[in-house]
Amino acid sequence: MLEQFPYCPTLHARVAEIKALTQLPAATKDRLFPLIIARPWPNAKHLNRTWKKIAEALGNRRFALDLDRMRQNSGGKLAAAAEFDALFVSRNGFANYYDTVSDITEAIPVLRISGGEATQFDAQAHHIDDLDRGLVVRIEYGIVTNPIALVEQVLDRFNDVSFFVDAGWSRDILSREAWVSAIVARIARDNPEIEVVISGSTFPDSFSNIGDRGTNPVGERYLYDSLVRRHNSATLIYGDWGSTRPPSTDQVPMRNVPRIDLPKQSEWVSFRRDKELDEQEDYSDIAQRVVTDIDWPIDLDIWGTYTIEWTASGEPGAIRSPATAAAARINIHLHRQAFFGANDLVVDGDEPFTDD
Repeated sequence: MLEQFPYCPTLHARVAEIKALTQLPAATKDRLFPLIIARPWPNAKHLNRTWKKIAEALGNRRFALDLDRMRQNSGGKLAAAAEFDALFVSRNGFANYYDTVSDITEAIPVLRISGGEATQFDAQAHHIDDLDRGLVVRIEYGIVTNPIALVEQVLDRFNDVSFFVDAGWSRDILSREAWVSAIVARIARDNPEIEVVISGSTFPDSFSNIGDRGTNPVGERYLYDSLVRRHNSATLIYGDWGSTRPPSTDQVPMRNVPRIDLPKQSEWVSFRRDKELDEQEDYSDIAQRVVTDIDWPIDLDIWGTYTIEWTASGEPGAIRSPATAAAARINIHLHRQAFFGANDLVVDGDEPFTDD
């Protein structure tokens, strides 16, 4: 199912992620298979707005369709909220969810997990058989009660299956390597040909200690590399969260300190306003530092780098908010990881994109 994809990111259907995905060059999109965690689109009356946004981003490319638990039972007044909640109803093997997947031609079903296990597994299996598109099983750290039992249950029933083993978000993701490794070992023991995506996130939750410039390693890469060395018979594929963190449940807004992140293949370089150096520095000032930095990729012509350049020169399309800064970062990160270790990192910068 995933044999031609070197990169399988997990992305929430939030504005920044979808915009970053939309603005990728076609050659980059062809190299990734995303697992998209859906939620109602902001202010949309109906849930189908989310499916339209995903289609605009990916075209006719396949993706795995998961659901954002954080948005369940949100109490939203628009019909989209109720339509979204219906997808979590377990009756008849999550029939509402599988009917929705059936209507989205490019969507691959993700096994529904409820209460830490695959609820109504046999009924779900019938839906999956009827769809005949294969299956993705996402095993999340701290969510699945018994990962090994789930793996055995799935392997006893399905052949056309791929696993996303998700270590979650952590500042120290390598501390979860043993948990991931045990799952990989069980899959590879009898089915070494089955694809296993190693996913997770270490994107920082604080930048207060970096001054005006700092770096953070892409810890997900180190986790993946370590597992590849340990399990040389397994079919492992790199995945991450596209340089994002989990959705926040905190209702108190974070203090907005202008920051622009420049993804490299194995680290993030962050440029931030340092009030001790310059309390007035804005996004334009920061962008000017970014484009003259030693790590600026002068030959990488994609939307994310263009956006930073527009910001530095004060042109339309410039970064004026954390959301646009995040979209630019995610766009560059997705492209970098899709071409990790490849020779064709530079793509045609004349490829059209929208500026909205």
